[in-house]
Amino acid sequence: MVSDMGNVGENGWVGIVVALVASVIVLALSLVAMIQIGRAAHLCPTVRTNWALAVLLAPLFGATAWFAVGNRLRLD
Repeated sequence: MVSDMGNVGENGWVGIVVALVASVIVLALSLVAMIQIGRAAHLCPTVRTNWALAVLLAPLFGATAWFAVGNRLRLD
């Protein structure tokens, strides 16, 4: 299988590089979101768990939702 990589054209490598860059970006966003969720003192444990599950189960959607809405919620 790896030996077939020698036949990948220039356009194939571009696709692989784009996929790798996108994966690294999603991983970084998810990691930062999880760190922020862990440090969010205004969240009760149940809400914190729900946000963490959202980021783990749907990394792009969960992290985007956290940055857009979650870290602005004040549940006092």
